[in-house]
Formats: sequence, C-alpha cells, structure tokens
Amino acid sequence: MTKSHATSTSTVVRDTKTGRLVTVFGVGALKGLTLKKGVDLTKPIASQALKGSKSGRSTTAKS
Repeated sequence: MTKSHATSTSTVVRDTKTGRLVTVFGVGALKGLTLKKGVDLTKPIASQALKGSKSGRSTTAKS
C-alpha cells in the first residue's frame, strides 16, 4: 500500500494594516488542478456536472 505524504500548504504573510504575521492555510492546495472548460466555481458544481453529463441515460420515465 502506498503512503501519501501531506505537503505544507500554509504561508506566513504580514498584515499591512496591523503589521502582525498571519498564517494563511491552503495556499497552493489547488495547484495542478485542471477543470473542464465552462465550469464556473461560483456556481454549484453538482448542478453543472449533471447539466454537462453526456451519459445518454434519461432521468424521466418513458411510457
């Protein structure tokens, strides 16, 4: 079994208003992520996935 190694995705930056150091978590977490053209991250992903599904299966009952 392969072990996965967690990479550090935090960076320390200085707050320009207060001068304090702040740790920002998640920096670079999406590095290398490729999205399909037309996917809008400001809208619900599930509805976009269902809308773009090309499985050929009908969700309505046929009589």
